[in-house]
Amino acid sequence: MELPALDLNLVVVLHALLEERNVTRAGEQVGLSQPATSAALARLRRHFDDPLLERVGSHYELTPVAQALRAELGDTVQRLSRLLAAQPRFDPASSTRRFTVQCSDSVLGALGARLVAALHTAAPGAGVDFRPVDPALLHDPLAVLADIDVLIMVRGLLSEVPNRDVYTDRWVCVACADNKVTPDVLTEDDVRAARWVVPHTPSPMSSPADAHLAVLGLQRTSTVTVQSFTALSRLVSGTDLLTLAHERTLEETGAVPLRRIGLPVPMPPLIQAAWWHPSRQLDPGHRWLLDLIADTAATLPALPEDDAAPNASADGEAR
Repeated sequence: MELPALDLNLVVVLHALLEERNVTRAGEQVGLSQPATSAALARLRRHFDDPLLERVGSHYELTPVAQALRAELGDTVQRLSRLLAAQPRFDPASSTRRFTVQCSDSVLGALGARLVAALHTAAPGAGVDFRPVDPALLHDPLAVLADIDVLIMVRGLLSEVPNRDVYTDRWVCVACADNKVTPDVLTEDDVRAARWVVPHTPSPMSSPADAHLAVLGLQRTSTVTVQSFTALSRLVSGTDLLTLAHERTLEETGAVPLRRIGLPVPMPPLIQAAWWHPSRQLDPGHRWLLDLIADTAATLPALPEDDAAPNASADGEAR
């Protein structure tokens, strides 16, 4: 395959011109003088056989060709930058890199502190930014993944991008310990009739737990929704509400006394996985981060034995 004859530096100038729509400001952005930027624009116009920027009154507007180029160029420049900056090795001890990880508060509660400690030990000059999961992931996962290093999210909502398992968790149905209305084991009719605290998920996304129950014809009635997994079990306190929580988040409930409730059907395994953009494959720093996440997750305590007995409490003690 033959690439078109165009200086790659002109791609950077083109990106600045299309974003700024002003020769002087574009030059300042890429470190070129106004005459040099004008000369670059002239070369780009010859290459694309299009004016790209057209003066309308006191400002410039993009031609249709320029609009199409702009739609593709941002991600292309980012990928080129990562590709050309790729190094054969990554030295964590001397790195000042700042990693970006998207995850739910459930993952942050289970893994966050351990990961920060491991990063601080192995790469004291590096940093990490934790962000909540971007709802745009549902519509354009590659665009979201292009802006971050790693997404850690439960399996069942994403596919067809590179990934690896991180750790396992378990769905647990819990009620307030003072809830005397709810039986110790639910029937299918009980599931449908109960009032639930559920995590908010943007339409048409649903949690893997609800997707599983829906296949079995079991729809939960949402009385309370919250954009937090760690808050789910707290919000049943003093009520007859139920919730399906991640077992590892139950450690975050503090003094909230809970009672485990048996379900009429087994729930699927809850597997948290790491996902990343394909362009990260060549980045040794990214591979190091993935290994650090996996090694850190391996230090998580094992889940307690899955006790199906209806009188098992949320902390594993019999009631």
